[in-house]
Amino acid sequence: MLFILLESSSLLSVNPGLIFWTVVTFLLLLFILQKLAWKPIISAVENREKRIQESLDRAEKMQQEAEEKLTSYQKMLEDAKKETQEILSKGRKTAEVVREEILSKSNEEARRLLEKAKKDISLEREKALADIRNLAVDLSLSAASRLVERSLTEDDQKKIVANYLKEIKIS
Repeated sequence: MLFILLESSSLLSVNPGLIFWTVVTFLLLLFILQKLAWKPIISAVENREKRIQESLDRAEKMQQEAEEKLTSYQKMLEDAKKETQEILSKGRKTAEVVREEILSKSNEEARRLLEKAKKDISLEREKALADIRNLAVDLSLSAASRLVERSLTEDDQKKIVANYLKEIKIS
């Protein structure tokens, strides 16, 4: 234990020779480092700092370019969506116009067919009425000639038919 106390006291004691040589060695080492190693170390640190700064600048530039491209792509996507909506809208409008045209044409065709049918019915009715009139005239002439028991001349028949037709038209 005494040995430890003696040793610890020598560690805490100040030795002026040791301090002198430690300072001289430190200054000599500092001088040698400054002459030989300081410039390459500073140069290496500066080069590294420059490379790091260039890398940061490139990264920032690339990030800006990426953001610009992203903005451009988003705008293109938005434009494509708008164009798609416009195409769909035009398609719907065109389909509606075509539907209206088809509906209009079919209504017009139905109206035209109805008018034609009415006209045909009217013509057939007139024809049937004319046939009935002619038949009535023939029957009337036949009945009249039997009653009178003589046969009428052609001029008499024409006069009777004309008078009968006038009476039918008046009715």
